[in-house]
Amino acid sequence: SQMRNSQLFRKWWALAKLAYDVWSETVPAQEYKGSPVLPDFDRFRRDLTILAGFYRPVFNVKGELRLEPESLKWSQMDEARFEQLYNATINAVLNKVMPQAGYTEERLRATVDEVMRFA
Repeated sequence: SQMRNSQLFRKWWALAKLAYDVWSETVPAQEYKGSPVLPDFDRFRRDLTILAGFYRPVFNVKGELRLEPESLKWSQMDEARFEQLYNATINAVLNKVMPQAGYTEERLRATVDEVMRFA
């Protein structure tokens, strides 16, 4: 299989981590059966992929419809599809994850680029 652009892959992860950091600071505290439930990056990145429109519908054992994110594995998503994911993720972050954070698309992309310089 052909290698995907590793720089874009790292940018997507930097975008996801930035969005998670902003989101996790604002999410209200939750409890389940008396125990605190903390934000989880793995769940967040899966949900972010779904919010970006990259998912497949499945049924669980209870017969409930669930959305599963597409795999980000290099063998599962080609370069063109991953570029679509990156751009759709920018839109999902701006419109659905942190719309009150005051980011424009240009500012968000510039912030991710800045994070990449230090990574």
